[in-house]
Amino acid sequence: MKALVLGATGAVGRHIVESLIDNHEIQEVHVFVRRQVTFTSPKVTVHIVNFDEPREWAHLVTGDILFSAMGTNRKQAGSKEAQWTVDYTYQYEMARIAAQNGVKKYGLVSSLGANPKSPFFYMSMKGQLEEVILELPFEAIVIARPATLIREEPKLVERISCAVFGVINKARVLMSQEPVKTADVAKVLVTATIGQQYGISIIENEMIHERVGYFKA
Repeated sequence: MKALVLGATGAVGRHIVESLIDNHEIQEVHVFVRRQVTFTSPKVTVHIVNFDEPREWAHLVTGDILFSAMGTNRKQAGSKEAQWTVDYTYQYEMARIAAQNGVKKYGLVSSLGANPKSPFFYMSMKGQLEEVILELPFEAIVIARPATLIREEPKLVERISCAVFGVINKARVLMSQEPVKTADVAKVLVTATIGQQYGISIIENEMIHERVGYFKA
């Protein structure tokens, strides 16, 4: 299979690429990025594109499966509008073009609490993206909704969140909100999307932890 990846340099995206490289069912991995990045595997082809000009690269969006893990935060983006462009517009445009070009499967990294009617900007944005993605004619769609992400070099807010959660969750009664490793999110999403033939699957945070436990058993 030929896999496409959007957000390949991000916290989850780079692990998606690693999982695809290691997967024997994937022969080619095409990543779409804004600036030069190097991957050592011969499986990987890098496409440097201007996401504001989809007509320039739409013809490259062909394959069997698309993974989308692009995202930013308001501080990095500079404004809500700029964050919306990255998290919603770029991801939707890539998905729309992929579906139009005959890509059959789609895997999305969303967020715990994604809801188009949420009063919180981030959750509403993620929910609205899910909503329009589900209207596209993919044969199979898998959406992962992780809670706080645990990175190799976590940001301060993530370290605080993980520490606080560890204190209040000694009894493990809140697994639905337990922080999850970026590599685990990637592995679960890749495995689920490759294996899904038809229909829609929503993988909530608790299910991500359960599937990780299954992999390690």
